Amino acid sequence: MAEISKNRMLLTCVLAVVATIGIARFAYTPMIPEMAKEVGLSESLAGYLAAANYAGYLSGALLISFIHNIALKARLFRLGLFVAIVTSLAMGLTTQEPLWYLLRYLSGLSSSAGMLLGGGLLMHWLMKRNHKAELGIFFSGLGIGIAITAVLSILIKDHFSWDQQWCIYALVTLLLIVPVWQWLPDFSAEQSLAKHSQHHIPLPRSFMPVLQLSYFCAGFGYVISATFLISIAESIDALAGQGWIIWLIAGLSCAPASALWDKVANTTGQWQAIFIAYLLNALSILILLLSHHLLAVILSAMIYGASFIGIVSMMLSMVGRLFPDNPSKPMSRLTFSYGASQMLAPALVGYLAEADGNFDNGLIITLCVMMIGSGAILFARHIEKNKDQTSEPDNNLMGAIDARITIPIADK
Repeated sequence: MAEISKNRMLLTCVLAVVATIGIARFAYTPMIPEMAKEVGLSESLAGYLAAANYAGYLSGALLISFIHNIALKARLFRLGLFVAIVTSLAMGLTTQEPLWYLLRYLSGLSSSAGMLLGGGLLMHWLMKRNHKAELGIFFSGLGIGIAITAVLSILIKDHFSWDQQWCIYALVTLLLIVPVWQWLPDFSAEQSLAKHSQHHIPLPRSFMPVLQLSYFCAGFGYVISATFLISIAESIDALAGQGWIIWLIAGLSCAPASALWDKVANTTGQWQAIFIAYLLNALSILILLLSHHLLAVILSAMIYGASFIGIVSMMLSMVGRLFPDNPSKPMSRLTFSYGASQMLAPALVGYLAEADGNFDNGLIITLCVMMIGSGAILFARHIEKNKDQTSEPDNNLMGAIDARITIPIADK
């Protein structure tokens, strides 16, 4: 296969994210009210199914952290594309809850392939060709996918039954994946990236656990709106029937935000930009808690879409720069923490919503978790900035051990 251009490689990986996360994952959000109306899907079951999806994502992140071979990663990436189609199609072919759990779990595996394997392959390809390894455009696929599911949901919900809607989402996923399959380079011929030999002070062992704690909290803040934003909007009398608009606004604000956050980080500094994104995500939750007016919910959706994608893109890009020797392992380690909270949070908030008759207590818990995450970011920054006082740069053995513990980033 002839070498493709940088722009086509970026487009290939963006389309993969749109398909495996933007649709295979996010189509579930506008489908919750449809399934509730037609097959009696409850808030608690909706939360448990979302948790199953994130359990799949979590499993995928853990599996990827043990994979070193670039060719194997490319094969699993292609398999993830296929699974994204099948799981969306099969969701409309059954009403058996155990099968729904299995399908959402497999969809989560597909999402981890699209995000982590896709991001790792893209970073490997860019670095190998001496391109700047920024993933802002790559993460725009999340927002594009949200926008597509929002527009598609309003176009099809009054004309097709819930099961037919799932089949339509599967068809759109297929159309997106065809060019990805055709354009993706043959990574079997790729050589490993050279190790970075420059001397640098290793980060303390405490750095990654603190960063993982902060990212766990970010996953909690992300997943509640990702799962229940439309349901929250639809539960407000004045917003009945407007849930798709709220979801569309979240997607439209998300799509360009990752590239904009790169510019913010270049201006304010990486850590400051991430901290601001955490505070904005918390603000989006607070707005939902304080007001149910249309403008307030729209504002919350805009801030949510722009902030969560900023957290994801900046955090994963940051560990790539801090650990420049292996592009998918630190992504996987952080995403394991992100996925753990995404597995726990929907089940908890869905249960509380069904028990209380509203989402208020779930939103309060989410707000508190996000504030803890904001504090953890400040602590991680403190550890990173003061690493020269806590490390022993002359101790080569300890440096090697610390490098293995923190799991550096670039494909072996």
